[in-house]
Amino acid sequence: MFDVIIIGGGIGGSASALRAAQNGMNTLWILGSKKNRKRSRSQWVMNLDNIVGFHEDIIKNQAIKTLKKHKQNEAIAYLENEHYHINNRMLIQNTIQRIEKGFPNMTLLEKEVFQLEKTESGFIIELEEEKYEGKSVILSTGVMDEQPHILKQNKKGEWEETPKWIYPFANREQVLYCIRCEGHLTSDDSVAVIGHSNVAAELAMMLHERYKNKSYILSNGHEVEISEDRIAILEKYGVEIIFEPIKGLMSEGVKQLYGFEFELHESVNVKFGLVSLGLHRVYNDLAQQLNARLMDEKQAKEKRHVWINHKGETSIKGLFAVGDMAKREDEPMMKQVYTAQEYAVRAVDTIDYRRRKLMRKNI
Repeated sequence: MFDVIIIGGGIGGSASALRAAQNGMNTLWILGSKKNRKRSRSQWVMNLDNIVGFHEDIIKNQAIKTLKKHKQNEAIAYLENEHYHINNRMLIQNTIQRIEKGFPNMTLLEKEVFQLEKTESGFIIELEEEKYEGKSVILSTGVMDEQPHILKQNKKGEWEETPKWIYPFANREQVLYCIRCEGHLTSDDSVAVIGHSNVAAELAMMLHERYKNKSYILSNGHEVEISEDRIAILEKYGVEIIFEPIKGLMSEGVKQLYGFEFELHESVNVKFGLVSLGLHRVYNDLAQQLNARLMDEKQAKEKRHVWINHKGETSIKGLFAVGDMAKREDEPMMKQVYTAQEYAVRAVDTIDYRRRKLMRKNI
């Protein structure tokens, strides 16, 4: 019987696992299989640049001090010219290493959970051939964004419509997904917002207001649903809406994005793309198995967030949800690394408080 079972190998799951380990709790952390971990947004955040302390210069400056001390001037020059990404994968891997090295009270499994069941004493999770029991469960299974399907010729000269054309540039921070996380990277550069809703319009407006960008909205052939007042502001800001489907990328292989091509409209030269197509899905399957309350009633079930209270607990006592999959009714929650970490700590500390309270009661 574990004190807590944590399901999810992203930032929320990592923060929950580290906190539980440091609290001395008997914990099972299910990271997910390699296949299903790739389905979540967390694996594709390639650079964290908007969090205090998460910056390469913190470590580089310390290393340079050491090199100066030993008069390693040639090495200093190499280090100063090097760029080190700090991304989600690194944070997750570092957490795994710390836990495996220093916390014997933790059990880690790279497997997928297929079934979650509520019992009188807690919960039972079912993997392929195994079952485990825990007093509480933390879900941190994440979400995935909708990706733009782009028509482009492959190496055989065949036209192929697929989101895969965009992935290499997303991995190089040229196609972005979060204006709060990455918008500052576009300062003074041209940006194409790929979307067709009021949200896409808001992003284009914010880019102009914050960074004076030359921006476009690419509907990629979808019907545009933007309000008249926003259209008026977009026109004032010089934001052009292009309605045609994207038909090719202007690029230097997969190293550098230069713009987007169309059949009739002239090509658009931009340095960045910003995807604004909403969620592809919320990985809420396990919460649904227990009939936990979901938010976003007007959305399809696979796109509905899991309702939580201020402690991160769902409508099922002992079942918590953290990270992008969770949503509160009483106040908005930002989809950020530091928010996931905050709610992970809230959830684990709540479980730990109940655990210790019961220990004292039994005494």
